[in-house]
Amino acid sequence: MSLKHGKRMALLAVAFVGVLGSTGCKQEGLSEGLPTVCPSRVIYVEQVSELMERRCGTLDCHGTDFAPMRLLGRDGLRHAGEGNRTGDAPSTDAEKSANYFSACAVEPEKIAKVLQDAGGNAVNTLLLVRKARGQEGHKGGKVFDPWDDSDRCIVGWLRGDAEANISKACQAALAKLP
Repeated sequence: MSLKHGKRMALLAVAFVGVLGSTGCKQEGLSEGLPTVCPSRVIYVEQVSELMERRCGTLDCHGTDFAPMRLLGRDGLRHAGEGNRTGDAPSTDAEKSANYFSACAVEPEKIAKVLQDAGGNAVNTLLLVRKARGQEGHKGGKVFDPWDDSDRCIVGWLRGDAEANISKACQAALAKLP
C-alpha cells in the first residue's frame, strides 16, 4: 500500500467513525480534527452530494487530490478501497460521507454561525457559497447564480432549511444538468 493511499484510508476511517457517532441535524463533536457543528449529514448525502459532485467534483475541479476541498464520486476521484473507477458505478455512501466532511471542513466556525443565524444571512459569508456564486476568486469561475435552484439546494442545506424545500431545489437543479 502506498503512503498516499494509506493516508487517504486513514482519513476516511476517521470520517467513517465520525459518521457512525453522529445523530440529528447538528453534528456535534464528530471527531478530532473535524468540524464540531455542521448541517444534517443525512440531507447532504441524500440530496446535496450528487449536485456538488456533478457541478464541482469532476477531475478538472474538486474531484482530484490537488483540490483544497476534495469531492469524491462517479465523475471524479473515487474512494480508493472500493475498486470503482471514474465514470463507472454511482457514487457510494462512503464517498458522499467524505464529501460531507470535506464541505463542512472548509469554514467550520462560520458554518456554526450560519446554523445559529435565524435570519439566514450569515450563509452569504461562506467561501463555499461566495466562490460558487462568482463573488470570490474561484478557478472554476461562477458555478451558479444567487438563488437559482443549485444555490437554493446548497444554501438551504447550510442554513438547515426544511428538507422538502432542499429536496425540491436539488432535484430541479439536477434535472437541468446534462
